[in-house]
Amino acid sequence: MNSSSIIRLAPLWFTILFVPTNFSAAAAAVSMEQAKARCHDQFVPIVRSCVRKKWAESGGNPSQFIPACREAIMPQARVCVAKLIGADDTGGAGSGPAEIDLPSPSGKGRVVMVISGIDGTSSYQDYAEKIAKLGYYTVLINGKEIMSEDEQGGERLQNAIAKAQSSPSALPGKIAVIGFSLGGGGALAYAERQPDMVSTIITYYPFTAFIEKVTNMKTFVGNCQIPLLVLAGGKDTYRNCCLLTTLKSMETTAQELNKPMELIIYPKAEHNFIKGGTFRADDADDAWRHTTDTLRKYLN
Repeated sequence: MNSSSIIRLAPLWFTILFVPTNFSAAAAAVSMEQAKARCHDQFVPIVRSCVRKKWAESGGNPSQFIPACREAIMPQARVCVAKLIGADDTGGAGSGPAEIDLPSPSGKGRVVMVISGIDGTSSYQDYAEKIAKLGYYTVLINGKEIMSEDEQGGERLQNAIAKAQSSPSALPGKIAVIGFSLGGGGALAYAERQPDMVSTIITYYPFTAFIEKVTNMKTFVGNCQIPLLVLAGGKDTYRNCCLLTTLKSMETTAQELNKPMELIIYPKAEHNFIKGGTFRADDADDAWRHTTDTLRKYLN
């Protein structure tokens, strides 16, 4: 098979990403088939580019790279279709439920709390499922409920952690928190203040613009009490929410105050580099390796 075969293969997987749901297609903004066609045009080139890149680096049969490249865009592809057919909910189109509980394969595991970005739980369910398959009881919650305007996010996170720890699916012990974008900001703002409940925090391109609005960097970092891993894109300028300059300032301050923080920068990566239109396979794979290593270090 040569690389041109990728173009012919891509539509085959896109048609099976979606299953019938319980809303009426007649009431939708567009039909399911129309939505799939539009989103197909948006995401197939992304998958094709990902496969070609992996094929150029490793050689072999290009089709072997399709599953991983496909998996990376599936959450965004589902959201795309949901938006077009009008499957909205109170959290926004395709945002998903407020909480998704995912037991480990054995039925019990240490708790990992995953806090979504602003696009809601549906975009991060595949990621949370991967965490659960590692043997952790994984609870996925909506980042908008934690980094919220009513400033009750800290209490909500504490309650969510307590609830997860009391679940029959949970093994005793401190938990790990993984936050994405807005949810990463929530983890920095609130989980970092809960050393009795949290053993480590991992954030992907976290929201940090709020820090200068509430305090100075030295005070903010000084209040951090939990080992922190930050995975950031060197080209992240998304809405100026998660700028690398802020994270570097945080890292420098953490070093001065002897706070446990590790900042890993992917120079060519943008915001959301683990999924969607800015997906970068190598960076996503490396970030996943660092994530799993950190979970093993603090939970196993």
